[in-house]
Amino acid sequence: MADVREHYSYAHPASFQSHEVSVPIHYVSLQASHLQQVHELLTRVFWDGIDVSDLLQSSPERCSVIAMYGKIVIGAALLSSPQEAYITYLAVRAGWHNSQVATDITLHVAANNPEMLLYNRFGFKAEELITGFYEDYLDSQSRASMNAFRWC
Repeated sequence: MADVREHYSYAHPASFQSHEVSVPIHYVSLQASHLQQVHELLTRVFWDGIDVSDLLQSSPERCSVIAMYGKIVIGAALLSSPQEAYITYLAVRAGWHNSQVATDITLHVAANNPEMLLYNRFGFKAEELITGFYEDYLDSQSRASMNAFRWC
């Protein structure tokens, strides 16, 4: 935001008065008042027509994190449901990408998941092998790996 204010001050030196107030970024669960901004954010980042209002009916405190700067939604992390640990959408408002909005993300990925290369390209690093991570979730005859890597 500082660069926007600086540019404005150069373009309008007579009318610019800096009254910059620093507002901390805070994180909350999805609320009805956020829906319009979240939908606009998801449209800009993904595609038009995404509707996440159904998350309000299914424990939003367990399946959503909304990053707020004052009253502005600057980021959203949304799971498909409280029962599934599947990140459906992860989005940060343009101009906020280097502001540490979505930095503390941990992924658990099956040890034989080819998507690990993609996560690595996005800057995640495998930090720990967790043996038996999926034992409670997968059938014992499953060919999927029971082990997972923790990525941060």
